[in-house]
Amino acid sequence: MNELIMYRESDLEECTRIYVEAFNAPPLSYDFLTMPKAERYIRDLTRKPEFLGYTYWVDGEMAAFCFGTLDNYFQGVMFEVEELAVTPTLHRSGVGSTVMKLLETKLAGYGVSAVSLHTSRDLPAFGFYLKNGYEELTENVTLLKWLE
Repeated sequence: MNELIMYRESDLEECTRIYVEAFNAPPLSYDFLTMPKAERYIRDLTRKPEFLGYTYWVDGEMAAFCFGTLDNYFQGVMFEVEELAVTPTLHRSGVGSTVMKLLETKLAGYGVSAVSLHTSRDLPAFGFYLKNGYEELTENVTLLKWLE
């Protein structure tokens, strides 16, 4: 049975494994992402005050997760996707799209009015989100300054 369920603290280790495998696999092939770094990062995400996370299970095994935060904006409550990771053996299988559709349905039921996220145009995630009905907001920009 396939199902999207609310994140539980006992899911941390499996989410960490999926995250490391997904981001170390092609096309990203990050070589700096270790289990300890990923676990610390994921644990920090789950401790944010407005954290909301879901795991997606296929035949009793975790296949993906999506973590984010709820934010109260002038137009209503928005969910900002912080991370979405799918186990690499299921990349391009429709699992990511399924997770997003199920998540959007759950969020709408909670009165969430929009889902937002940040990604880079040169990553496969950009095309994935466009394919799933997300729009690029050309009037918004992200600015960054690396500190030495």
